[in-house]
Amino acid sequence: HSYFLSLSKVDAQLQVVRKLEEKEHLLQSSIGTGEKELGLRTQALEMNKRKAMDAAQLADDLKAQLELAQKKLHDFQEEIVENRVTREKEMFNFKRAE
Repeated sequence: HSYFLSLSKVDAQLQVVRKLEEKEHLLQSSIGTGEKELGLRTQALEMNKRKAMDAAQLADDLKAQLELAQKKLHDFQEEIVENRVTREKEMFNFKRAE
């Protein structure tokens, strides 16, 4: 009789062990899924960091191009004013010479 009690006790313990192993397997699977998700999120973060750095570099490049274009425009405007002044002086001298 005590043999059967011991046997059923062992069966119950085996069942507990199986359930614990099942839980362990589920937890390992969950950890694996979490690690994969973390890896994907890390990759996405790195990609977004690179995109942000590229965008910042592009913004700097465009700012430099804009400053250069503004300087050229300013230089052209000064040249136009100088040419106008020169022509006005020439016209004044021409009219005075008549």
